[in-house]
Amino acid sequence: MTGPRTYLDHAATTPPAPEVVQAMLPYLTEMWHNPSSIYVEAQEAAKALDRSRARIAQLVGAADPDEIVFTSGGSESDNLALRGVVAASTRRGKHVVTTGVEHHAVLDPLEQMEREGVAEVTVLPVRPDGSVDPAAVEDAVREDTVLVSVMHANNEVGALNDIAEIVRRVRAKNPRTVVHTDAVQSAAHLGVHVDRLGVDLMTFTAHKMYGPRGAGALYVRHGTPLQGQILGGGQERRIRAGTENTAAVVGFARAMELAAERREADISHERALQERLLEELPRRVPMLAITGPKDADSRLPGNVSCAVGFVEGESVLLALDLAGIAASSGSACTTGSVEPSHVLVAMGMPGELARGSLRFTLGRQNTEADVERVLEVLPGIVQRLRALSPIPVTEPPSDWAPWFE
Repeated sequence: MTGPRTYLDHAATTPPAPEVVQAMLPYLTEMWHNPSSIYVEAQEAAKALDRSRARIAQLVGAADPDEIVFTSGGSESDNLALRGVVAASTRRGKHVVTTGVEHHAVLDPLEQMEREGVAEVTVLPVRPDGSVDPAAVEDAVREDTVLVSVMHANNEVGALNDIAEIVRRVRAKNPRTVVHTDAVQSAAHLGVHVDRLGVDLMTFTAHKMYGPRGAGALYVRHGTPLQGQILGGGQERRIRAGTENTAAVVGFARAMELAAERREADISHERALQERLLEELPRRVPMLAITGPKDADSRLPGNVSCAVGFVEGESVLLALDLAGIAASSGSACTTGSVEPSHVLVAMGMPGELARGSLRFTLGRQNTEADVERVLEVLPGIVQRLRALSPIPVTEPPSDWAPWFE
């Protein structure tokens, strides 16, 4: 397709803001030196790291800049949190509690740790809207529970979790249990304050907030047991070895500043576009179920997720792409077959319906025209795909009914 394209996949990544690129340029062209070295140019790079660390710490409410450990992104931060806590624990039995809707950067390492025999993992079910009941987390905590990891906002369906209440309940049950939250999706949209949330560890990353890829962070509250997982240097308080990416870290800090400055305007803008899609999609596309929380205050701004019956999400995405619209699906194409979204399955959605999952995530540059374009194009795409399907489109099975209410 020629002509302008519509980008509706901001939960996957965001375009770097011009102000972020401008802030990074001097550290790509002039002050590119290794911040661990002692000469003048290197020390200028080190000062930029220090300023960025202090600014990010301030923006998330950390008591000390040293509580911010820079990583390559959210996946590394999640892995460091999970493996680092379990490795540092000297207690008998290493039990971890999480939920079935976490990002694979949490679920996959925990699954591997169980196979390795280094941890026992309890994976909690969630409510039909994708959020976890804090009481269920509390009930799952045991005497040997070393870590609880629950995401702040779900990347697929936008469900928000009450992390502060979860922390309160975990502390009451077992004060020694470490609590981690993946705040990759929420840090930009809602802001995160580590003391208000009460967490010991928090993951966040730059490229979800109009910053560069390759820069992430793990907040580590002082006193939290954590063993480094990438070794070979003294960087990041010996928690994460490797020469820091100064330019990306500087861009990270600038992106967080902009997110804080523009948060109110961003939320208002994204909520308005989000509301239009959430209302109109079920009206225009037969057998389309909105997934995630019904209440806007319980849903991530800009997130519009749904499941379309009698089509596969991947096929819809390809057709949208040809029409100039970039979106995503929670389903995964593996060995030639489409696997249903693990998030929707964990929410209780039947697999056949979950295979038709779609996600539109809105951002600063999106317009009302972008939304209208989706509403204009999507119904025809679904109709054509259903007409081509060898499986006849019939009345939806009875177990689909609750999802269309």
